Amino acid sequence: MNLEETTYWLADLLPGEFTTTRRRVSQSFPEFTVAELQLGDGGDEADAETVAATLDAARIEPQLATEDGSDLRVEYITVTTGHGRTAPDLVMAAATMIATDPVQRSPQPGLLLPDLGWHVDESITARHGLLVPPFLWEDGVPNVHEVNFGGRHGGGTHHEYTHPGRMTVYAQLVMLTDDEYRVAVDGGATAAQQMLATTQANLNDVWR
Repeated sequence: MNLEETTYWLADLLPGEFTTTRRRVSQSFPEFTVAELQLGDGGDEADAETVAATLDAARIEPQLATEDGSDLRVEYITVTTGHGRTAPDLVMAAATMIATDPVQRSPQPGLLLPDLGWHVDESITARHGLLVPPFLWEDGVPNVHEVNFGGRHGGGTHHEYTHPGRMTVYAQLVMLTDDEYRVAVDGGATAAQQMLATTQANLNDVWR
């Protein structure tokens, strides 16, 4: 999908109008388009949250494929407490870190991004990133499957597609404290998620 198509897709997924910005870590790193949606009453800090999602990180080629052989691409989404630039900067930093080596840092559930938060704000205490399947939507992981129309043959009304196309999905970025990160390193992402469920940690609070 191109930027316009991904923007339209995300607009159908989020409950409100969002703004978009172009962001990069520094001049030597790639630029990404990020959508930002502020939720809650701006006058009540306890209810304020920010949702941020990349719109063109799927151009990164991680060499992943679905079971049917479709090229798999990934966009990134996160939620943080408060209204500010933290959420959009975090998904931008995650996309940047993955883009530097998308094979070694394969953007699949369970990928750890150590010290990601320090690239955004050194005051963040939940500073390590973890990719998980999105839990923002009850219907599961949103995806778009595009058929490669250039890879077909046949005639009339019948066409046989010789390539299954490309699927784009969203992965959710959650941030871990040092203790949570150590559990993830030692026991895997599932162990970290079990710990988070037990402690009932507010995953959106990156200063917890």
